[in-house]
Amino acid sequence: MDHLRKTILLVRHGTTTFNETDHLQGLIDNPLNQRGRNEAARLAARLKGTVIDAMFSSPLQRAVETATIINGFHDLPLTLVPEFSEIDLGEWEGLNYTQAREQFPEVHRRWISDPDFPIPGGESFTSVCARTRTGLERILADGGRHILIAGHASVNRAILANLLDLSPAAARHFRTGNAALSRLLLLENSLQQWAVVDFWNSTSHLENAS
Repeated sequence: MDHLRKTILLVRHGTTTFNETDHLQGLIDNPLNQRGRNEAARLAARLKGTVIDAMFSSPLQRAVETATIINGFHDLPLTLVPEFSEIDLGEWEGLNYTQAREQFPEVHRRWISDPDFPIPGGESFTSVCARTRTGLERILADGGRHILIAGHASVNRAILANLLDLSPAAARHFRTGNAALSRLLLLENSLQQWAVVDFWNSTSHLENAS
């Protein structure tokens, strides 16, 4: 018989000013803006009655703020996981994405098509998957059965890749909106353990938000 071993709630941080202006932030440590705080509050209300017994976050403040707002209904220790920091975008950090794409079309083409290719001075998505796996393995060894992770677009895709044994190229095809919620289930029986996606990129809590 199959048994539920763990539930993983994956949250992307709420909106920042860089998100609204189409600027690449990567490791730039931006806070949420008012829209992002409102989104996190709506997500917190959605999760108010959900059982969560361990909470983890990227150390970047936009993720920490999102997790802290959610945690207002749960009062759990918040553990920061360095491996869950967003992808390092190197020389493109802080640039307007559309302008960078037009100014450096060949770099953009390679970055989009090859998960092993990094923006100059940054890291590849394949590298993000590798370092994210280290943090993921550590927190899955924790005793919590129902855990929440507040992260970023690239990191949450990397977590998905690690849990489902997807290639980095395949994992890039999953959209992750600001303040979106995803849920994965870790199952086991006497022979094996595996993960399934219960839902992905749910934003019903943001409907009709101003």
